Amino acid sequence: MSNFNVNINVEDVLSQRERETTKKVQNTFSIKNYLQARLADNEDSKEITIRLLPFTPDGGSPFHKIFTHQVKVNKEVSPSGWKRFPCPVHNHMGDACPFCETAAQAKVFKKNATSESEKKKFEEVEFANYAKAAWLVRCIERGHEEDGVKYWLFSDSKQKDGIYDKIYAIFKKRLEKGKNIFDVNEGKDLCLTLNKDSMGKTRITVTDDDEWTPITTDFELGSSWINDTKTWTDVYTFKPYDYMSVIVQGGVPVYSKEEQKYVDKKEHEAKEKADIDANLSRATVDLSQPVTVTGAVVENMTVTKQAQPIVTDDDDDLPF
Repeated sequence: MSNFNVNINVEDVLSQRERETTKKVQNTFSIKNYLQARLADNEDSKEITIRLLPFTPDGGSPFHKIFTHQVKVNKEVSPSGWKRFPCPVHNHMGDACPFCETAAQAKVFKKNATSESEKKKFEEVEFANYAKAAWLVRCIERGHEEDGVKYWLFSDSKQKDGIYDKIYAIFKKRLEKGKNIFDVNEGKDLCLTLNKDSMGKTRITVTDDDEWTPITTDFELGSSWINDTKTWTDVYTFKPYDYMSVIVQGGVPVYSKEEQKYVDKKEHEAKEKADIDANLSRATVDLSQPVTVTGAVVENMTVTKQAQPIVTDDDDDLPF
C-alpha cells in the first residue's frame, strides 16, 4: 500500500498548542503591570517613588521608544473618550495599520483640497491618526515592591520638556560628577510629584532621591526584577487590524463569531435583530480579503470641532 504524501506533523500540533497557551497568558490583564502615574478625580496631588530598571535583562538604556496612535474613541471603548494603540507598522510588528492608512489618505486629500475649510478638515484627520512617539520604562514602585516590575508609558515631547527630558537632565547633571543614577548597584530612586494645574491636567515634576542605593539589598529579588520575562508587548498588546478599523470609523468593536472578526457593535446588533425578526439564517461572509480603510472613509469622515487633547504626563489610557 502506498503512503499518503500529506501528513499531520507532531511538531506542528505541539507548536500550535504552545502558541495558543502563550497567547492566553500574555493577554491576561493585570493592573499591577502599570505604574499609576495619574491623579484620580478626587485627588489634587500625590507622590510616587520609583527605581528604573534596565529595559531588558541584557542591560542597556532604561528608555525604550515606541509609536502609538492616541485617538478619540467611543466612551464604551474608554470612559475618558481617548485611547492609545501601539502602531504595528512603526513598531515593526506588522505591515498594515488602519490609523496610518487613514492619515496617509487624509494627507492626499489635503493636498488636493480646493478650499481652506476642506484642507483644514483633512489636516485634522491626518493629525488625529498619525503615529506619535512615546517612551516606555520598566520600574519598581517603592512601597509596592510586591507588585514586581511595572511599565510606565509617557509621551515624547517635541519641545524637549517631557518626562524623558526631565529624567535625562537629572542623569546628565549627576554624570558630570562621575555618578550614574541608573546604576542598579549604586544609583538613585526617582521621586515623582503629581499636581493638577488650573485646567485640571496633571503635571509631573521629577527629582532624584538624596541617597545612592542598590535597587534592593535582596540579591535574589533584584535578579528576579531584572530578569523578569514579561515584555512590553505582553503589557501593551497590539489590537487586530479589524478591531482598529472599527475604531477609526468611530465604532465600538465586538467580536463576531459568525464573521470571525471584529465588527461594529451597532451594525452587529442590527444584523442580529434583523436575522431574528426575519427568521433567516445568517449570511455567509467572504473572509478571503482583509478589511481595508478606503479613501471614501476618510473623505466622508466627520471631524468633531473639538480641540486635540493636550498631551500631558497622565494622558496615557490603560489598555482595559
